[in-house]
Amino acid sequence: MRSRTSILFFMTPAFLLYTAIVFIPILASVYYSFFKWDVLSPPKFIGLDNFIRMFTKDDIFVTSVKNMLFLTVTSIVLQQFFGFLLAVFITSKIKGKEFFKNVFFYPAVIASVAVGLMWTFIYDPKFGLLNGFLRLIGLESLQRQWLFEQSTAMWAITLVVCWQYIGYTMILYVAAIQNIPRDIFESARIDGAVGWRLIRYMTIPLVKPIIKVNMILITVGSLKFFDLVYAMTRGGPAHSTSVLAMHMYNRSFRQYEYGYGDALAVVLLIMCLVATLVINLLFRKADTEY
Repeated sequence: MRSRTSILFFMTPAFLLYTAIVFIPILASVYYSFFKWDVLSPPKFIGLDNFIRMFTKDDIFVTSVKNMLFLTVTSIVLQQFFGFLLAVFITSKIKGKEFFKNVFFYPAVIASVAVGLMWTFIYDPKFGLLNGFLRLIGLESLQRQWLFEQSTAMWAITLVVCWQYIGYTMILYVAAIQNIPRDIFESARIDGAVGWRLIRYMTIPLVKPIIKVNMILITVGSLKFFDLVYAMTRGGPAHSTSVLAMHMYNRSFRQYEYGYGDALAVVLLIMCLVATLVINLLFRKADTEY
């Protein structure tokens, strides 16, 4: 491990693979974003026309960005709050904590397409469990066509996304809390910090690095989210649940506008990089010393 030659030797295969499947496609996307290209005919250089069209003439792009930002903000709030709350519950002195940990984490290991199909049946207006439950308890007035109404479709999808990934957020917080030396909590309890005060003044400050990690993972994951939305609504009704990754997919692989799709991909990449940079700046002093 002290030999630079050995380190480079073992890192080179992974670096070459990463370059082939990440860096080269990114550079290719940036290059073709300045072209009009449908694969069948030669690329035609059009400069910044794809980007100008995107920001001035593409209403679906605007709607997709709004939906993507809504999903991102809502996911950050719900996943961070409930993930941390569940982690505190799991790390407390309760019986069966391993059982609860597995139950809460299990949705995160299910394929998003399978989750989307399952929740599509739950949201079904005629036979779904949600409307059936509302009917059972006498709240028929709250029944909706959850995935077919523009006012509820995006909320329905966002709640499913949070349900699936709250367990993943929880696991990271559980690891962070369990890594805190027990004597710190014992000293705090002796000084009178119990309950909410112990969480506010001890636990939260000591898990700030994981708060940053979770925010980056949730933000980047939400910005490029695609599969679950596609499985549940295909972006409908009337593009009310379309997100940027889906708009990019539709333009590239359904309408064969590969140059425009690459331009959308470049914008999505920039948004992910900017979001990561902003979060790192906000949490630049998040390193913890025990």
